[in-house]
Amino acid sequence: MGEATGSRYCPAPESGHDAASSRPAGGTMSDTKAGVIGTGEMGRTHTRAWRALGVDVLVYSRSAERGQAFAAEHGATAVADLDTLLAEASVVDICTPTDTHAELTLRAAAAGRHVICEKPLARTPAEGRQMIEECRSAGVGLFAAQVLRYFPAYVAARDAISSGRVGKLEKLTFSRINASPGSDTWFADVERSGGVLVDLGIHDLDFARWIAGDVTSVAGTYEEGPHDGLPARHTATLTHAGGVQSTVTAVWDVAGTPLRSTFEIVGSEGVLRFDSSPTPVLTDGSGAVLFEDDLSVDPYAEQLREFLAAIEGTVEPRVTAEDGLTALLIALAGVESARRGEPVDPATLA
Repeated sequence: MGEATGSRYCPAPESGHDAASSRPAGGTMSDTKAGVIGTGEMGRTHTRAWRALGVDVLVYSRSAERGQAFAAEHGATAVADLDTLLAEASVVDICTPTDTHAELTLRAAAAGRHVICEKPLARTPAEGRQMIEECRSAGVGLFAAQVLRYFPAYVAARDAISSGRVGKLEKLTFSRINASPGSDTWFADVERSGGVLVDLGIHDLDFARWIAGDVTSVAGTYEEGPHDGLPARHTATLTHAGGVQSTVTAVWDVAGTPLRSTFEIVGSEGVLRFDSSPTPVLTDGSGAVLFEDDLSVDPYAEQLREFLAAIEGTVEPRVTAEDGLTALLIALAGVESARRGEPVDPATLA
């Protein structure tokens, strides 16, 4: 699938709904009300980021008791029903299971609200395309929260590549490992989450495309554990349009495994290596430190800040809904390849 073209978010059509009516009043963060749907890990993460930006948060949960407890803990305001959130929020932030993203996005768009949607953008390409089209028709923005593009060490690596530090890219290797979410969670239901590559590996698949370009084929392998398919390991080898190959491995490991991400980027004139554990550090081939993350920058807050600026039309966000859809296609190509035993072109799944 090609690079996204046109506006960096879903633009208003020439006629129809006036996007200005649903923009934050006065164009300032203090005037914005973010409506967060979902009180799980990502709901907590996004709410903390909104509050750090000085944005008031409304929160909706299917459990009124859980919503009230969440709001009290995070300085938010709980609302009793989704219609109230859609009526009062300036922007809707969807932090719910993947298979609910499409329905919630369509409801927000129909209410004239801009949408920020956690990754993966959707469970299926058809849902993702419908989300994009409906938001465009409604004249509201749709933003894919592929937050890895905002992590400082990954930004530093992309900047180093863009500056020519490693020369022509030759081979890229990424890994991301975390504890299994558990067989009793919605993540373990592949029909809902898409599995480990779609849910966890999509971060690195998106980043690989961001730095190495479009993906023309994906070869995937999959190993699952003895307990309802968990732990699980999925590896996808991407062939980019220029011939460069990237290998992404995503692992849901045994309980208690800490989150760790690594990469090695090999070019004709140098190497970049990153390891998030114990301290996120980017080094070159000699081991010299190019960047050490002091964790002073919250990538989630930076992402939300940029999305709000994009709504106001002052910037073009570095990640779009089309990017989110393309990342989903690449991930699903890795899943389909593992099933077929042969490489799959992501474009054939669109």
